[in-house]
Amino acid sequence: MRSVPVGAVVAAIVMFVLGFVFFGLIDITRYMVGPLDPATAAAVQGTLGAMLTETGTYAVPMDEEAWMRGPSAVIMYVAAGGAPDMTMAMGMGFVHFLLVALLLGYGLKAVGGDFGRQARILLWFAFAATVFMKLGDPIWYGFAWRAHLVEFVADAIMLIAGGLVLARWFTSERPATG
Repeated sequence: MRSVPVGAVVAAIVMFVLGFVFFGLIDITRYMVGPLDPATAAAVQGTLGAMLTETGTYAVPMDEEAWMRGPSAVIMYVAAGGAPDMTMAMGMGFVHFLLVALLLGYGLKAVGGDFGRQARILLWFAFAATVFMKLGDPIWYGFAWRAHLVEFVADAIMLIAGGLVLARWFTSERPATG
């Protein structure tokens, strides 16, 4: 059986490249968020900066009854200077993918079987995980679907691709040495 950590690095590289294609080259974020005109964006940013001092996630309003009446928002706020620079974000992102690939690799190794079995398990797991992680907010909180569906598709593809690399990694023959 091949090494899980080595396979996880290969899978993480595949997921990282796909993430770059989706979020860098194609820039799917433009399909995820609605644009604000520059004046409105500057006013919202100024208000957030004046009202919130710490990086965090805030519900406005916090009271459930007031939330249901609306308007309501969940604000994921990053204080000035709190966002990682691109090098740090890419490094942390790769570590994130590597951790996911390690977990997938150990899971696939534990269930064993041929490529077809591992691929079927991986596909169902990936869909279940991404449905759970990406589609809960529109279901539970009434958020708009578009951003969550776009992210669901991208994350499912990245997770499936990395998992299929691992499934092939564990079920392909090693070259004979002699």
